[in-house]
Amino acid sequence: MKILVITPKFPLPDSGACEKDRMSGILTLKRLGFEVRVLAKYFAFQDKNQIDEWGRKHGIAVTLVEYRFKKKAADQSFIKHTNPFHWDGAANEYSDSVIQNAAEELAEVWKPELVWFDYTYLWPLYKIFKSRNIRIVTRSINFEPVHFLQEDGISLRNLAKFFPKVLSEIITVIKSEAVLAITPNEEKIYRILGSRHTSTLPLRGLASVVESEWIPRDSRPLHVFFMGASYNVHHNRKAAELILKKIAPEVERRAPGDFIFHIMGSKLPEEFASYVVGNVRYDGYVPDLHAHLRTMDVALVPSLLGAGMQQKIFEPITLGIPTIVSERGLAGYPFFNGKQVLTCHSTTDFVENVLRMKDYDLRKKLSIEAKETSAALFSTQKIDSIILDALK
Repeated sequence: MKILVITPKFPLPDSGACEKDRMSGILTLKRLGFEVRVLAKYFAFQDKNQIDEWGRKHGIAVTLVEYRFKKKAADQSFIKHTNPFHWDGAANEYSDSVIQNAAEELAEVWKPELVWFDYTYLWPLYKIFKSRNIRIVTRSINFEPVHFLQEDGISLRNLAKFFPKVLSEIITVIKSEAVLAITPNEEKIYRILGSRHTSTLPLRGLASVVESEWIPRDSRPLHVFFMGASYNVHHNRKAAELILKKIAPEVERRAPGDFIFHIMGSKLPEEFASYVVGNVRYDGYVPDLHAHLRTMDVALVPSLLGAGMQQKIFEPITLGIPTIVSERGLAGYPFFNGKQVLTCHSTTDFVENVLRMKDYDLRKKLSIEAKETSAALFSTQKIDSIILDALK
């Protein structure tokens, strides 16, 4: 079967969770024996030659469309503001003639039998393929309306943006033969909206993490870490702030010298620098993440905001690193307090659970249970079966 993958930005470099997920998805379809082609936008900072070389290496043709920032003419602006189908700004970009023409040409010349869309806001391209009776499968990275309000906050302006994003999700459900949610909680939403076929497809890059090895150590001090890809992201910044200002100081007060806290990821705000003292280290961007994680003992992941499946939560769990996490961040996946993880609802919970991790037997138990559950949920075989079922 010929499958055209349409993805917002070509996932090279694949440094973030979304990029890893989309890259793994493309390569999985190829490995499963499908003839795959990709249509994607690219940004000025990306190396087109590197993308072309990637395509030759994997035997996957890639059609690239330059990402364009442009001012709309007055009549276009009027149409956008009077037509609710143009009110979702992310979706409206895919009404642009350049990406529309590229998709039209691939539909006419390459003639895919199925189109796989990464992200629900690409729906303005659906009509090109529906008019030719080509099946559509959409992979949702999060239920965008909820994620948007959690990241940007509730205000009259943001509520005005919220409802067009709900409309985008409804269109996706109506036009897609299958919608693959990223969490069990979001799968329930798509079922309520009436999706003909929906299931939960976890972060596809976790399949390779399942096969990695991490062994708990019986040592002191214990190294506790939080990893956010970038602290330009609001929910990462809020989590780091909680650790630096509240959790780490209180743990040090109650158990001096027993724990060292590590903050990983780029662009930590300068205003946090004064808190990186004593029992706190800022590791910054870590090139070889898994090698670095082998020197860690506990993952600490406050999840205060954001929807979807957060890799900073599930990668440590999948590796078997004892993890302390906000219960909301588990998003319906079957990891339970005291069995595979320790869950929290408050700053006090986080402090108490960090102190509990001094128990080596507890850390071993959590590690073993987390690895076993992750293998059942995120293995290559499991992810392959979810994808193949959606493509039927």
